[in-house]
Amino acid sequence: MRTIILCLTIIIFSSLNAQISHSDAAVQLKNKGLKDLAAFEMLKDLTANVGHRLSGSAGYEKAVVWGKNALVKAGADSVWLEPVMIPKWVRGNVEKATASSAGRKYELTVCALGGSVGTSKEGVSGEVIEVHSFDEVKALGEKLKGKIIFYNRPFDKTKVNPGEAYGGAVNQRTSGAIEAAKAGAIGVLVRSMTNAIDDEPHTGAMRYVDSIPKIPAAAVSTIDANILSEVLKKERSVMVTLQLSAKTFPDVPSYNVIGELRGTEYPKEIIVVGGHLDSWDKGTGAHDDGSGIVQSIEVLRLIKSLNVRPKRTIRAVLYANEENGLKGGKAYAARESRLNEKHIAAIESDAGGFLPHGFGVSTDSIKYEKIRSYASLLEIVGAEKIHKGGGGADISTLQSLGTVQIGLDPDSQRYFDYHHSNNDTIDKVHPRELELGAIAMSILIWGISQDGL
Repeated sequence: MRTIILCLTIIIFSSLNAQISHSDAAVQLKNKGLKDLAAFEMLKDLTANVGHRLSGSAGYEKAVVWGKNALVKAGADSVWLEPVMIPKWVRGNVEKATASSAGRKYELTVCALGGSVGTSKEGVSGEVIEVHSFDEVKALGEKLKGKIIFYNRPFDKTKVNPGEAYGGAVNQRTSGAIEAAKAGAIGVLVRSMTNAIDDEPHTGAMRYVDSIPKIPAAAVSTIDANILSEVLKKERSVMVTLQLSAKTFPDVPSYNVIGELRGTEYPKEIIVVGGHLDSWDKGTGAHDDGSGIVQSIEVLRLIKSLNVRPKRTIRAVLYANEENGLKGGKAYAARESRLNEKHIAAIESDAGGFLPHGFGVSTDSIKYEKIRSYASLLEIVGAEKIHKGGGGADISTLQSLGTVQIGLDPDSQRYFDYHHSNNDTIDKVHPRELELGAIAMSILIWGISQDGL
């Protein structure tokens, strides 16, 4: 009997420490992923049974439980919750803007920007002034006192990468209320951050400064932004009444959700893969960032399926509060700094669940070339394009620990059509494209886990 037990022990130990070539691992990961399409099944469950997951909401707390259960089901060696305080902002039921001129009224499709203050029941009313830059706001100066500022700078359509166009327009949303309030404005309307011309407003985070009056801010759909702009060209004066019931509450306790596969030879060297568990309260956060969440969990499931233990620890982190505070990323980095754990690489997926092209990498030239050496393996899923410069908001908090920053690069052309709006739903996600992203991350992470950096 002892001989049988000893033999079984040797067989199990040998299987856990068996060797497999990187190319064989890539084939197995690809075949397993495309056969099961498990990432999409997880995403369907998350979006259908949890829905949107705004920080501080009941939906986010439900997502914490969902994430913990999903990591356990994926086969993580250990799963735990990491406490973090997160903001609580509630949109409320009232989001209304009415423009009027020459006896005509125009109902504008709007939504409060994340973090905006509300208005009184009657709202704020004032003449609307269209601008395209902060320089225009400064130049108009006192003329904006008591007015509602309409920021109408569209995406630059000549940019091949819509992310660059977003970067060139988004300061209107994040800081527009601050600059308008400096000039004495009483409210802000902001053209939605999208190339799409439709009637869905896109929300997103905006900021205030305590020393400057906090004025209400709302996104307006691109169709109504164009209509309002045309009316302003024809009429000498257009009035807008803006009504919002948004409100901010004190921070509340919640969690990051974490699971890992423990390394056999270098367990204290950690590779992080993650995305953010929270989403805005428009749509169900299917692409932003439900896709990144399920891909990160799928990485653990796929690598577990190899039946070969990774040499280094692979840790999936489902971060809290990326959208309106980054509290989860900051809490995780602070914890790891205290524990003095060695994070050799961090990979984030937060650009949608579209077809993967490759990875962006931020590190020194030696480590960059080492990561580039995996391009031939990634060809199996068409994700071999590795370039300098990459990462993600959540993992950026690990830069001070010397962690290599890597971001998954999926096709970007449709992302901002859905981003932060009611358009971000499961029907916009293709099961195979989503899974290919998870497979690409798995292949790269497997190589790093075996070879180190």
